[in-house]
Amino acid sequence: MGQFISVIMKPTLGCNLQCRHCYHRPSEVDSSVMGREVLDRTISLVAREYDSAWFIWHGGEPLTAGEPFFRTVAALEKKHYGKRIARCGNTIQTNGTLLKPRFIEFCKGARFNIGVSYEAGLDRGLRPGADGDHIEKMLSYMRDKKHMFSASATIHGGNVGEMAEIYERFNESAVPFTYNPVIPMGCAADNSDLALDADDYIEGCIEVFDRWMNDPDTKIPLMPFYQYVMTVVNDNPNISDCAHASCLTSWICVHPNGDVYPCGKACPEDLRLGNILEMDSISDAFDSEGFARILEGSISRRKKCQGCEIYRWCNGGCSVDAMAENGIGENGGFSCVTYKAVFSHIKSEMERILRDKPDLSGYNRFIRDAIVGKMINPRAYDSVVRIQ
Repeated sequence: MGQFISVIMKPTLGCNLQCRHCYHRPSEVDSSVMGREVLDRTISLVAREYDSAWFIWHGGEPLTAGEPFFRTVAALEKKHYGKRIARCGNTIQTNGTLLKPRFIEFCKGARFNIGVSYEAGLDRGLRPGADGDHIEKMLSYMRDKKHMFSASATIHGGNVGEMAEIYERFNESAVPFTYNPVIPMGCAADNSDLALDADDYIEGCIEVFDRWMNDPDTKIPLMPFYQYVMTVVNDNPNISDCAHASCLTSWICVHPNGDVYPCGKACPEDLRLGNILEMDSISDAFDSEGFARILEGSISRRKKCQGCEIYRWCNGGCSVDAMAENGIGENGGFSCVTYKAVFSHIKSEMERILRDKPDLSGYNRFIRDAIVGKMINPRAYDSVVRIQ
């Protein structure tokens, strides 16, 4: 039995919005909903083959599948995991426009986390038709009801200069969130105004990280920067986000018809790993021609990364991001350049604090806890301060 797998499930590719950066072009959108057979087969194989798993319900807009769909999910997970149900986790990633208190209460009872794609009112035309007031009310409802939730803010050419303002808005309302740079694929590739300049994004990330690090009153763990902090402080690359944590063989994505891909980002047909209804085991996906292609590209790219000082933390980055930038076998694209600059800044700041041991009261509690935890573990502390 494997240890852990993340499974992105796409109940439908249909959506009630037409976001300008969507992975799926309008020609790819199909409002059909994943059937019970695909659901049951996927959950049963994962439960049988892995000690624990996390299901991410994505899309399209997953809430267009309806509440009964997710009640079926909860019932099937209970059926296949039984007494091991605590080893099965769920997150629903939604645009937030269809959220209602009743559904939120169902998710709380079923232990489904909720992720909301929202830029704190600063999407700058990214999500035409989205009702920001409704989304704000639902975020406040989840916060006040102490539900497990977070927001995800997409950064693009139209709002990259407002990253600090996005942070301040979420920080003021105590809504945890993550920054996600727009990826030039799908609809985003067709809208050139969304393209990000690497220097602008690096500048925005460093400004916001420094502001967050030096804010002793913040209540939110700012992602992905907090993950980078923990990666450095614990000298453990596996704490990092999915793009930098060797996701191969630990992630799959299942489309409504059962087709399996390496991840939830738009993947070409030649990276298809098979169909879940035709598989005897999840490992069949990793024996496919599609997986061989992505593995070949990943190995080729990582060979070119060997001399980089942060390679051991980034693991060569995301193959799908690379594919959208310079080609799957090439490094040096936007994601490579920006991660290296931002991670190196965070790494330098953490090493400075560990070395100089300043008064920690001026830092936020997430930084303080990470540093104190490291300093009471001399072996781990020595491994960090030796890193150059």
